[in-house]
Parts: sequence; C-alpha cells; structure tokens
Amino acid sequence: MNILLKSSVQITLELLSGILLALSIPNEFLKFGSPFLCVFALVPHFIALQSAKTLRRTCLLCFIQAITAHLLSSFWLAFFKDFAIFTLGASAVGTGAIHLFFGLFFFLPKFILLKEENSFCKSNFCKIVQSKWFNILWFSCVYTLWEFLKSYGFLAYPWGTLAMSCYELKCFSQIVDITGVRGITFLFSLFASSIAVIFLDAVKVNSNYSLKTNKNIIVAGLLIFALVEIYGMYQLKVPRKIVKHLNTILVQQNLDPWLEGSDDTSILISQNLSMQGIREFEKNQKRPELLVWSECVLKYPFPEGEFYYSVMPRDNALLPFINQVNVPTIIGAPFLEGKNDLGREYSNSAILFDKDGRVVDNYGKTHLVPFAELVPYTQYKIVRMALQKILGFSNGWKPGDEYKVYSIPIYDDDEHDDVKISIPICFEDAFGEIFAGLKKLGTEVFVNITDDSWSRTNSAEFQHYVISWFRSIETRTSFVRSTNSGLTVVLDPTGKVLQSLPTFTRGQLSYSVPVYENVLTPYVLFGEWLVLLCLIALLGMLVSVILGMKQS
Repeated sequence: MNILLKSSVQITLELLSGILLALSIPNEFLKFGSPFLCVFALVPHFIALQSAKTLRRTCLLCFIQAITAHLLSSFWLAFFKDFAIFTLGASAVGTGAIHLFFGLFFFLPKFILLKEENSFCKSNFCKIVQSKWFNILWFSCVYTLWEFLKSYGFLAYPWGTLAMSCYELKCFSQIVDITGVRGITFLFSLFASSIAVIFLDAVKVNSNYSLKTNKNIIVAGLLIFALVEIYGMYQLKVPRKIVKHLNTILVQQNLDPWLEGSDDTSILISQNLSMQGIREFEKNQKRPELLVWSECVLKYPFPEGEFYYSVMPRDNALLPFINQVNVPTIIGAPFLEGKNDLGREYSNSAILFDKDGRVVDNYGKTHLVPFAELVPYTQYKIVRMALQKILGFSNGWKPGDEYKVYSIPIYDDDEHDDVKISIPICFEDAFGEIFAGLKKLGTEVFVNITDDSWSRTNSAEFQHYVISWFRSIETRTSFVRSTNSGLTVVLDPTGKVLQSLPTFTRGQLSYSVPVYENVLTPYVLFGEWLVLLCLIALLGMLVSVILGMKQS
C-alpha cells in the first residue's frame, strides 16, 4: 500500500475528488446527481491520503477535498441575502476544518507503520494495520464518522454527503430504515476504497497483476451490494396496510418573500391556489381536511398578528378566509416566544389554525440554520453591535424547545377519525434524529413546510428534496412537503413519489395522502448505531496504539 506521489499530484487528486463529489449529488447538470460518480469520487481521495507521509500533509489534503466539494455543490448559499458571508463562507471553512481534523484519524495507521523500529510495530497487530482489508475498513469508518460529525449538532451542515447521490438507487436506499443515511456513507466509502486498493495494485511497477489477487475484496463487495439490493427489492414489494387517508392541499406560491416587501400578494396568491385545491376535492366528492402553506408566508408575528390578519389583506382577510373554507390550516410565520434584555424573541414557527380560523398552537423550529437563523454569543452587546452594523440585525430566531404532534380530524368513509401529524420546518427535514423523535410521539404523516425560493437554483431545490426524501424511508411514514418554490411532493413509506409539482412554478397539489399502519423501524428505535460501531472501532484503535507504544 506504500505509494509515492508528488505534492502537486496529491493536490490534483483531492481537487478531482471534490469535483466528482460535487457532480455526484444533485447539481445544475445532473438533476439528481450520479451514484456512479459518487463511488469513484472517493477513489482519488483514498489514493492521495495513502501517499501522504506526514500528518500535516494528510490534514491539508482533507481540507482541500472537503472545501472544494462544498464550494462547488453549495454555491447557491451565496444568494442567501446579506448572510452569504456566513452561510457560504463560514460553512465552507467549517466543513473544511472538520475534515482537516479527521486527517488525524486517516493518518493514524500511517503513524503506526512509521514506527517500524519499535517492537510493537513488528507484532501481529502491525501486520493487520498493513493489510488491505484494514485500510479499506478504516477509511470507511473514519469517513462515516466525518460525515456524521459534519451533519450533527449546532454547526451541522448535512449537504454534500454521499447519500445525496443515491436518489436514483431506489432499491439500494431502502437500507436506511435500518442504518440511517450513514449506512450508505459506509457502503459507498467501502466500495470506493476497495476500488482504490485494486487500482493501486494494478499500477504497481513491474507487477504481473491479476484480478485474482483481490478476488476476496471483489467478491465481498459484490455480495454486500447484492444483499442490500435484495433487501431493497423486498421492502419495495412488501404489502403495506393503508388504514386511512388525509385529504391535503399543498400550496406552492413561488413568490420570494424577501423580494416582495409585503405579504399581501403572497396571501392572495395562496388563497387562490387553495380555492383551486378545494374545488378539485369537491369535484371528486371529497372533503379537504388539511390546507398547508409554506414556511415564512406571513410576516407579522403571532399572537399579535391574529388581530392584524383578521382584517388584512383588505381584499380578502386571512382568518375570515380560513373560517370560510372551513379547513384546518398550517402557515409559516414568526411567533413571539417571550422577552429578555435583548428585546422580543421570535421563533420561526408553523402556526396551526383550526377550521374556524382560530390559532390552535405553534411549533417552533428546533434546529435553526447556524449563523443565519441562530447566531451564537448574541447575549454580548459587542456581538449585537457588530451584527447590526454588518448585516442590519442584532439577533436571530429563538429555537423551539419541544417536539409536537397534532391531531387533524378526518372523515374517511363518513366515519370521524383523526390523523396525527408533525410539522418539521425547512432545515429540520435534513435530520433523521428529529424525525425519529417525532415518530416515537406517534406521527402518522410528516408535514414539512419549506422556503428555498431565495436560492434561485434548481440544484438547491433538488438537493434539499433529496436530503429530506430519506426521512420517509427511515421512518416508513408518509411524508408531504409544502414549499414556496419546490419541491412540493407527496411520498409514501418507500420514498415513492405519489404526486409532485415542478420547481419554481405556481400551483397547488391536492391529494388524499395515504396513512399507513404505524410501525417503528430499527433506525427509529436505535438511531445512529452504525456510527457508534465506527466510533468503537476508532477508539479501540487508539487504545491499541497507546498500549502498544507503552510496551515498546
């Protein structure tokens, strides 16, 4: 496995890896990306890291690969109004820094082998570290942990992950109900590192190479892929019992609220689209049971906004409209959570109105976008002053502190029943742990509201959709998205698209959403168990190194 490459070649390989990774996820050229490109995207990364002889070089190569992929795939963050310096700049540096840190662990086996003069390194353990299988599995574990860490916690940015390339692999992706999306990360890392090992063997100088040399690696890879595919085919074919339906209208107004200056236009457009949906249900002799508008449609915060929207817009006041159509309604709006010495604190909320137009409750977005919706250290006056001067604001949203599930009355087959829904907001649909928590509370249908209209690009819309798509499979639960500009969609528990609207178009989607028998998947029950196994392997390696060095 020892190879020597010039510094310029190593950097070129990492740039190539970043470019291939950016092209493998949804982009402006490939609508849903390419899993084929994704498998090969990590091959140059593996080869470059194998050739690095120092910790500094390894960390630098990791930084280059990560920041290249991020800037090329998430360039649309630059359109995030006045926040581009934080959303694109800070996220790029943060992503690169986290991968740079993981260079420590990518380099660890090399550190052991560089200590060949120690008796410890002449042991069986050192021979294991030199083996191809160890290098393949170690790379897969470390890369899986890196993707998990960049996708978890306050600074989480779960874009640019390997799973995002797998939307077209419907069978293969079904495994996430057991492993979560980190299972796909591990498997694709495994396949990529296996290909890299075979390639390195093939290009060795003066070697008479035969595929038989790596027969076990090839067979193991094909067997794993086949087993995952068989499991996926089973999940796509297994009967799932529909117990009821939720007649839902999803409104896509395609109007950037940042550019319009007033929400009257957005409300009136949404009302017209809602009436189209109501007429569609009535034409089919059905009764609409839930009306959903997207995130941030309303600008005036509640509860004060309840009076404002009882008379505005003047052409058709909002709350009387909801009372008139007689349908429970969800709309994105600010909600006053309280006051402190900084002033009023608002949450980015989904407001639930009953069929009479009265506010039932609000769900505050719990996981906010770092440095855009939630800015740390704003409790300090100097930070607030700096933010006010640079960006024109001095505080962000207040995160919600509670998962909530709501019961929506339905009239399936003339019998009164209800459907339990939850309303994750925008960025939250990228986090499996949030959906798992809501599922455990009894959610039967996930209703996501999102506004990505500011992005101006199809790639941003499809990236967000593909990330959220896995939530329906992980939880085996129906999932609907009502978005401002796309992708508004209805998904079944296998991720099958039942109905959708094109991006950046104005329209509504009226659909009787099937509600399936409630089940708890292994992922919902056990969470990120695969990540824990990878962490145990990493810690075990560290302990072995420390003990071995003490004995040497």
